[in-house]
Amino acid sequence: MKKFFADRTVGFWLGLAGAALALVSDLVWLIIDHADRTFDLLAFILILVGALSFALVVFTKFEFAPILPAIFLSVGQALALNVILPSVSDLWNGVNFIGGNGVLGAIFAVIFIVCTVLEIVSCFMKERK
Repeated sequence: MKKFFADRTVGFWLGLAGAALALVSDLVWLIIDHADRTFDLLAFILILVGALSFALVVFTKFEFAPILPAIFLSVGQALALNVILPSVSDLWNGVNFIGGNGVLGAIFAVIFIVCTVLEIVSCFMKERK
């Protein structure tokens, strides 16, 4: 296992941090928010696939591997935002028209955006020394 991490650069560690954060926050999103209006199953699956697809970066030397997590996380995060923003707009406007937990949705939206940005940044950096 040590050989997988021996010759890694900052780009790899940024991508690993984004994938780990996405995996943990996606599972917490499922546990806490699965019955709310701010949860989308397809977004959950895409974020999960994006986080797990970082294993290709760890265990292979494919040149295209770093872009796969970024693609899946970007699409999953966009779908999550599509579901979350109506509830957040209720918070901004001070009404309860749409329903759902907008605060929790906003927290997860920010976390997913951070994960996506980390993955996109790591795509433009070298993964190995």
